[in-house]
Amino acid sequence: MFCRHCGKEVKDKAVVCSGCGNAIVEGGETLAATPRRWHWFTMFVTIGVIIVLLLIAIIAGL
Repeated sequence: MFCRHCGKEVKDKAVVCSGCGNAIVEGGETLAATPRRWHWFTMFVTIGVIIVLLLIAIIAGL
């Protein structure tokens, strides 16, 4: 089976494409909910990295 979003081959029982992260759709029905939690996780990691970089810049400037 292939992902309809990116075209990468995925396993038959896969619910999320390992290439693009989109849910695998079969027969017009979504097998998995949209991965909204990854959106929040990515946002918190990004904010954390920005805070660490700002702290390093502040400490280096002192």
